Order: sequence, then structure tokens, then C-alpha cells
Amino acid sequence: MKKITFLTSIVCFVLCFTNCKEKTYFKEIVSKKNVGITLAEFPKNKEDLVITIPIEFNLYLNNFSNIWRVDIYYKKNNHLCSEVDDYLIFDSHNDKMFFALDNFKYPNYPEGIYIVERKMKISKEEVLKLIERYNPKTSVENIKSTNDTIPLVSYKKFKEDNPKFIEELRRIPDSITFVIHNKREKKPTHAKARINW
Repeated sequence: MKKITFLTSIVCFVLCFTNCKEKTYFKEIVSKKNVGITLAEFPKNKEDLVITIPIEFNLYLNNFSNIWRVDIYYKKNNHLCSEVDDYLIFDSHNDKMFFALDNFKYPNYPEGIYIVERKMKISKEEVLKLIERYNPKTSVENIKSTNDTIPLVSYKKFKEDNPKFIEELRRIPDSITFVIHNKREKKPTHAKARINW
């Protein structure tokens, strides 16, 4: 009898541990995609420049067959950002832009995505320093529209080289939330994480 009770306790513990273990839907990684410089979306003059930094995530949504919809909410400086106006989403593997994860269904979610913010302004002086350091063969004059981007260096390298810039990005915590709608649950799961920059 004691053996049965002991075995039952172990089985219950294992089941509880397995079910209580937090599900991993995504994980931020340090991107090897390029940081770039481009013109602000509605520039007043040629000095309205923005820096584009890829925030990249591995996705594990295809591990969950009951997911039927996923929404993304990106918060920057305590402000909920608007997709397209404030940021764009790209598939990590083919660099194709898409407008929402709800365009995908299990088991065809991308394995990774990256987000590029469109409104991170940067002074012309800072731009010139970055171009001189990372891409001296080009010029700020090459940027004539929002379609023109000067590639600098991978975000991984940029992060190593510019700790003060990264420190400033972290001053006000930014976050991303994946809202996971599951066929078996009435309420969606909010999987939230702080952006590490």
C-alpha cells in the first residue's frame, strides 16, 4: 500500500511539474541583421534621419497545435506602438515584411521574426560618425527617400561597440507582448518580455 501511495505521489508530482512549467512561445536573440540609417517617414528636411535597429526573436509557436491566433504588442518608452506607423515586422529567414502573425496558422508560423522601429530619430552629427566608422564609402546624400537605407553593421557588433547608445535605449524599459489565443482556453495567454536591447 505504501508503495502504491509513493508511486501515485511521484506521478502526481511529475504531471504537476510538466503542466505547471511555463510555456516558451518566443525568445529574444541578439540579431545579426544590420543596423541602418534612413530618412524619417514624414521628413521636414534631409536632417530628419532615423536609425533602424532589428529586435529579433526566435518563435516556438509551431510547438503548440492549439494556437489559432497570435497578436503582437510592442511598447516603447511606455507608449503602445502602432504596427506600420511605428514599426515593421519581418520574417528572420527571408527578410519579407508582413503585417500580422494572424496571417499564419499552425504549423506554418515563422521560426523567427525581427521588428524594426521606424521613429528612432538620430542627429545628423551622430549619423556622420556612424557612417565614417562603419560604411565610409557611402554618404548621407545617398538617402533620398524612406526606401533608401545605409547599412552600417550587424546589431550584434553595434551593441558591442556602442554601450552608451544601448544604455540610453534601456533607460525606459521597452517590452513586447504576444497574445496567444488557444482553441482550448477561453482567455488568451499574455506572454510578455522586456526588450533587452
